[in-house]
Amino acid sequence: MRILLPTDFSKLSVIPVYYAAKLARKIKAEIILFHAVHVEAMPRASTSFQSGQLMNAMSENALADLEELAAKLKEDVGNDLKVSVQTEVGLPMRDALESFAVEHKIDLIIMGTKGASGLKKVLMGSNTAAVISNTKIPVISVPEFAYFSNIHKIVYASDLQDVENEMEALLPYARMFDASIHLLHIAQPGSEPPVAAAVLEKALIDNYQYPNIKVHILESDNVIETIDAFIAANGANILAMFTHKPTFFEKLFGQSVTREMAFHSNVALLTMKKATN
Repeated sequence: MRILLPTDFSKLSVIPVYYAAKLARKIKAEIILFHAVHVEAMPRASTSFQSGQLMNAMSENALADLEELAAKLKEDVGNDLKVSVQTEVGLPMRDALESFAVEHKIDLIIMGTKGASGLKKVLMGSNTAAVISNTKIPVISVPEFAYFSNIHKIVYASDLQDVENEMEALLPYARMFDASIHLLHIAQPGSEPPVAAAVLEKALIDNYQYPNIKVHILESDNVIETIDAFIAANGANILAMFTHKPTFFEKLFGQSVTREMAFHSNVALLTMKKATN
């Protein structure tokens, strides 16, 4: 497995780097520390030669900082950690990240988020939210106080529209860590669930021959708070959600549940692109 770790060297961006390094060492994956060198607007008086010099200098400095961070990770996490560094020049982070990830067959992207509200949330989460929305590569969003020890319990929030394909995508991650999967469906109060929890649970266990699956169907008109409360009550390590436009939850409640959870939850969020017909 190849894990891509974008960083801007801020204090916040170091948190997902350490989270990812510990996760990668656990499953013997390779991690690539990544930085995009981009200037929104060059000074009008600058020539293309001067602009090129500036970008080259920025790239060299970024590469040196990445190599220093890689060495620190090996020292702190373990010398057996497989880590390399990469810079890209010219594109904004979200575009450079996607281009590099596709070209180099990245399996997983790990990025940071910071709990905030209003405009601050929009600005600080713009890169992570954009990547979650647009990439076909799985993304783990790491909140600012997250700490990786292990993944033993995954909460999978589902609209029950495509459980079979989503479970197939999620199971490899559960098997890596021998983790239990807790499928959580939030139904509108008073509505009839499309399937009984016990029936779906038995079908999934039988179909995938994976005994560590539990199904929970709860009624609530506040999806985000209910997911948060369930995670806290059950001691989950990671929340898994599938993105597609628009989701069942978004049609129902008029909000981007996946984006909100990226900033709201205290555990890491694994997002994967939902297949479209």
